Amino acid sequence: MSKNNKTEPHDPFQIALEHENDYSRKLTFTVESTKVATERRRELTKIRKTTRIKGFRKGKVPTHVIEERYGPLIDERTLTALVNTGFRLAVEQHNLATIGEPVVSEVDYESGERLSFRVDVEVMPQINLVRIGDFRIERPKIEITEEAIGEMLEKVRSDRAILNPVERKPEDGDVVSVVIQAAPDSKDSLTEALSEEKPYSFEIGAGFAIPDVEDAIRTLGPGQDGTFEVSYPEDFGAETLAGTTQSLNIRLDDVRSKRLPEADDDFAREVGDFKTMDELRAAIEEDLFAHKKREADDIVQEKLIDSIIDANPFEVPPSLLSHYLERVLDAPDDADAGQVEEARKSVTPAVERQIKKDLILENVIKSEELEPSSEEFDEHLSEMGKARGLSLVEVRRQLAKEKQLEAVRHRLAIDRAFRFLGDRSEIT
Repeated sequence: MSKNNKTEPHDPFQIALEHENDYSRKLTFTVESTKVATERRRELTKIRKTTRIKGFRKGKVPTHVIEERYGPLIDERTLTALVNTGFRLAVEQHNLATIGEPVVSEVDYESGERLSFRVDVEVMPQINLVRIGDFRIERPKIEITEEAIGEMLEKVRSDRAILNPVERKPEDGDVVSVVIQAAPDSKDSLTEALSEEKPYSFEIGAGFAIPDVEDAIRTLGPGQDGTFEVSYPEDFGAETLAGTTQSLNIRLDDVRSKRLPEADDDFAREVGDFKTMDELRAAIEEDLFAHKKREADDIVQEKLIDSIIDANPFEVPPSLLSHYLERVLDAPDDADAGQVEEARKSVTPAVERQIKKDLILENVIKSEELEPSSEEFDEHLSEMGKARGLSLVEVRRQLAKEKQLEAVRHRLAIDRAFRFLGDRSEIT
């Protein structure tokens, strides 16, 4: 019987890994001299093959001439190649889920002889959830009052109101059509948002326009216009207008009063498949209850997450937090740096909590194998299809077209994770 004398290939990279904290990893590399020399010869050969020097044929330039002219470049490329190779090997060997850019330091390089260096990198934190249950969570009480039903019924009536033109100044509840533009003498100082005529239609007194604009409109009759000084609130949606006072020209084109339909059985039949007002009120109550229940479920879920975060503290990698903040803020390149920093500070706690929530849920889904199977996912899609009057094939095709299939699958896994967590705590 013959012996197999084949030996494992020698690894020229010696890699030491240290855990600095939940997310920081320190990698120390030592590269054997033979590997350094081999890599440097390879880089020299690459340059030699492509270099043209007067008096020598391409690819035939003597080595010492290449060294004289390109020695520093060869060393730079050698160092870059070895650092990249070493880091790639470390990621593979230690299964590092890296985030952000690695930082190279403590480089000790002797041309063609030795190399050692350090790489600091952030990784997805290793979360050890020692406690995910036995919490006591208070569920909000759901109460649907007659007042809430009445308010919703009034909204349904308002949505189906008959609008009649009137020749008078607008009052609360009237629907107006107006055109708003910057006053001619202030265009040079106004933002682009007000530089052109813009038509609007909305209900007076319903909060669709800022108070100064509504007050100005109330002074006009149909066909009239005027110039008004308008102060924008500090929290106005357009940052360029927030907190400013602008001179606006406002033209009122028409005023229409709303006549609400009678709240009787005929109205109930007009709204939907209801025979009487009692059936319509019952349907409104059911819808309000379903909405309140979803709100209560959301509150319970957030309380569960807060309890788990408190019981299992861990740090969020700064680079991951920074990435999330950039997505949330999405500030333009010319945004004021001070305002961006203030916004960044204000949203950081909420964003950090969201990251922890995402990481906890992903951990639970993975550890408890809560990802839906193909059969379970199809069953879920079938239920969605029934609600939309679509077959499984149709709803799958629709979601695929909207690029929402994976989002729906992930949402199902999250719902299963919350059910799993809820079953392990007392919800009162």
